[in-house]
Amino acid sequence: MKVIGDIHLVDNTFANVYIIVRDNKLITIDTGLPEEYEKIIRYIDGLGRVPEEVELIIATHAHYDHVGALKALKEATGANVAAHKDEVPYLTGERTFIREAEPVNVEVVLNDGDVVEGLKVIHLPGHTPGSICLLDLKTRALFVGDLLYEQDGRLEEVPHHYSLDPMKNREAIRKLLDVDFVHLLPSHGQPVLNEGKEKLRELVGRL
Repeated sequence: MKVIGDIHLVDNTFANVYIIVRDNKLITIDTGLPEEYEKIIRYIDGLGRVPEEVELIIATHAHYDHVGALKALKEATGANVAAHKDEVPYLTGERTFIREAEPVNVEVVLNDGDVVEGLKVIHLPGHTPGSICLLDLKTRALFVGDLLYEQDGRLEEVPHHYSLDPMKNREAIRKLLDVDFVHLLPSHGQPVLNEGKEKLRELVGRL
């Protein structure tokens, strides 16, 4: 479904897969589980585009439900993969989480503050060492990965047992209040349009 501006959300994936249509290229944020590769391809087709127009795949972090289809999508599109420098070893296979996806090369190594295709990189470790949020400078939409999730109209902290450092992840959530955004796009749950900052402030008040 179209979320806002040129940002789309692929329907019915376990972890949200976002596609941004930017000029004559496509950018995807995360790729979902291995079996969800076909859903991404079908959505691209539904946009009237072809897989080869995907030029960049950005991983918010290297957990299996976010990068399970990464290798297949990379091979189908020829796209470069981008990830924070602290997450790269988990994508290339040098280091592993409990469940690992097939390793891939990472062509674009990101650092905090980098801007790639109009997306500002915000490094907020805690969930994983190289977890990032991405601020779309065009729409003021903030992709938050697994820092938090949406459920029944509220934002919630990701359960502690999913994060390597839960307290660091909690501090990262608080730091999001300093980011100038309007819309909040989580990896689990529905996008929060227009009220992203207000919903975040309410969550921080509960933490």
